[in-house]
Amino acid sequence: MNPTDSLPLRDIHLPDPVSWWPPAMGWWFLLLFSLIAIWLLIVLIKKLSRPVLKKSAKAEVVAVIESYHEHQNKHLLIQHLSITLKRIGISYLHRNTTAGLSGIEWYTQINSLVEKNQLSEEVIKLLSQGPYQKKPELDDKTVNDVIRQTQLWVSALSKEKASD
Repeated sequence: MNPTDSLPLRDIHLPDPVSWWPPAMGWWFLLLFSLIAIWLLIVLIKKLSRPVLKKSAKAEVVAVIESYHEHQNKHLLIQHLSITLKRIGISYLHRNTTAGLSGIEWYTQINSLVEKNQLSEEVIKLLSQGPYQKKPELDDKTVNDVIRQTQLWVSALSKEKASD
């Protein structure tokens, strides 16, 4: 007789299966790293797209001014500059806080986007009321002031939205 036959041996017991919850510490670090990486990617995309807003604003103003040099219609210039400045202002400010503004209040709001007010009160009045007049009285000096101040205003805009 074999000595091992008399020993009471038990069958092999396997350990319990590994549970999927709670995850190991490495998975928590991977989740945290993924969330931080996604957040940084979003911030980077926003930061890279911000200069595009200022560049497109400058390009729009330049296009309006070039169009004026072709047609020499002062009233049309005031209308197009007014529309362009409103579009730029809405792009920089919250739409729901500025949608109800018009006239001088609107231009005062968008003039606050720059550190030093680039638009004078006369230009603000002209841009807010001129597009709605049949034939505003405009001389070359006034038109040149409007063009110069509008270009200065666009150049002084921040690369970042005020609503960020």
